[in-house]
Parts: sequence; C-alpha cells; structure tokens
Amino acid sequence: MKRDCCLPKPRRAVRVAGLPLLASRLLGACATTGCSRGPEIVPVSGKVLYNGEPLKFGGVMFQPQAGQPARGVIQPDGTFVLTTDKTGDGATVGPNRVRVTCYEAQDPSAGASEGEAALGKLLIPKKYSDIDTSGIEIDIPRGGKDDVVINLQDEPSE
Repeated sequence: MKRDCCLPKPRRAVRVAGLPLLASRLLGACATTGCSRGPEIVPVSGKVLYNGEPLKFGGVMFQPQAGQPARGVIQPDGTFVLTTDKTGDGATVGPNRVRVTCYEAQDPSAGASEGEAALGKLLIPKKYSDIDTSGIEIDIPRGGKDDVVINLQDEPSE
C-alpha cells in the first residue's frame, strides 16, 4: 500500500518575470564599464633626458589618479618600458603624475645595494624624485604611448 502522506510534496517552480532581463542588463553594464577588468593598462615606453642628454640609469614611476603605479628601469641609452602587473604591460590610461630617480646605487656598474640608506647621492635635482614636486604629468591615451620624452633640467643657480 502506497502512503503519500509521508513523502515530501514537490515544490512549485517560482518564476520571476524580470530575472533574465536584469541579468542581461548587469552583464551589459560590466561589458561597457569594464567592471570586471579594473583600470585599462596599455603599453608605455619612452626616454628620459637630463640637460638634453640621455639619463644613463635610474627609475621612473607613473602614478595614475586611481590604481597601481607603473614602474620602469632607465637603460644606458635613457629608454624605459613601464610595468604595472606583468613585465612591459604599461601604465593606466589617463593622467599620470611622474617621478624620476637617479641615485648612485642605481648605477649598474656600482653594484647593487639594499635599502634607502644605501642609495647614496641623488644625481638629479631633488624635485624630480617626488611625485608631488616633480611637476611632470603625462596623459596616457587608450592606444598606449611609445614616444614619451621626459626632460629633466638642472635648477638655475641664483
């Protein structure tokens, strides 16, 4: 004899009329705003000149309004390639404040030292080594930029 009273009753499917529409709108919003990708990072490279000559070593940092900074090592010919997450991936699209460092210890021929105390003498004007005082801002376009030129000058003596 079959007893239906002890078996659980099947649940009825509840249909939410607007659920498929809501899901498609959320996916569309993410696709157009890039919500799943974060800031757009594009390839950026260039050259640093000091008093008209290529800066032979040091580092550059590009700081966007929001997000991770991009960094690059200055090569002997003054060139650099920026990295944010992966080697050579570039910098964030939009305005970036820039700082440049060139300490004695960054000279590849000087041998590597660890820590700020071991950096030695700053070889360019101090203002360039601070993002707030460098006075350098570079706008990175959506397609990237491979011709950035950063011109550093000695401060006029009074």
